[in-house]
Amino acid sequence: MSEATGTYRILAAAPVPGKSALVRAYLSATAATFFWSSNVVAVKLILREIPAVPAGLMRITLAAVTLAGIRMLQRKPFSVRAADRATVLQLGIVGIAASFLFFTSALAHTSVAHAVFIGALVPMAVLLLARVEGQERVTLMKLAGLTICLLGVVLLAFDKAFGASAGWLGDLLAFAGLWCFAYFTVSSKRMAEHYDTISLTTYAFLIAALFCLPFLFWSFATVSWGQISWVAWLALFFSATFGSAGAYLTYYFSLRTLTASQVAAFQYVQPVLSTCFGVLFLAETWGSGFAVGAALILVGMLLAERR
Repeated sequence: MSEATGTYRILAAAPVPGKSALVRAYLSATAATFFWSSNVVAVKLILREIPAVPAGLMRITLAAVTLAGIRMLQRKPFSVRAADRATVLQLGIVGIAASFLFFTSALAHTSVAHAVFIGALVPMAVLLLARVEGQERVTLMKLAGLTICLLGVVLLAFDKAFGASAGWLGDLLAFAGLWCFAYFTVSSKRMAEHYDTISLTTYAFLIAALFCLPFLFWSFATVSWGQISWVAWLALFFSATFGSAGAYLTYYFSLRTLTASQVAAFQYVQPVLSTCFGVLFLAETWGSGFAVGAALILVGMLLAERR
């Protein structure tokens, strides 16, 4: 799932050791789903007062600082093999920096509901990229699911119930962001046997933050600092900590106990929950075209996930 819809199933998990561990794992998966779902609304609140580019750059930087602080508490050594340095660099720039900026910019031009259901196509993008790299086999069922998902996206593109906020520009930016995150997922899966996911994700965020740092200072000139309310600052803090770093950590904690297929069930809840948050906190509305398109995307995802 793009940033808007979390992440795709890239890890295997050990057998469930006990009831208490199972409860903790499901609570972690629930927390990750809540963090990612509410993060979209937080970004919308940020964009009411901060332009998209500086908002996205600040989110990347603060998330990197948060993850780095948590990673330092682990006190575990971490080094990248020379052969993998270029890939880790690409993970940070394309998988993190570009996906964050595309997603943040998308929400400046479209609704929460459009962004999250387009973001829900990340598993489809992962499937296609993994197929190109020989990691995944495309079955007839997966192809049918992909086709149904694309039909759902077409219906979303023609849904104008949201008025001017549901522009095609925002949908296209969200679509670009999901491909960047799909690249992160496929590339990190290749490296999973050599590095623990928390460390790899932290270093990818740090690379993204360093890459964005010059642009961050340049973008400050476009921000009216004196007019930013406590709501926007709180939303920025939530998005960078809980909505980004916290969501990653709780998600991967759940995968230590649950199987990937058990955690996958939560990805169907996330876009629906995000849409409900958009209606509740942002007074967004949606029409029949969106409802049908969203339903087709969920059905397509379900078919593509079947073994």
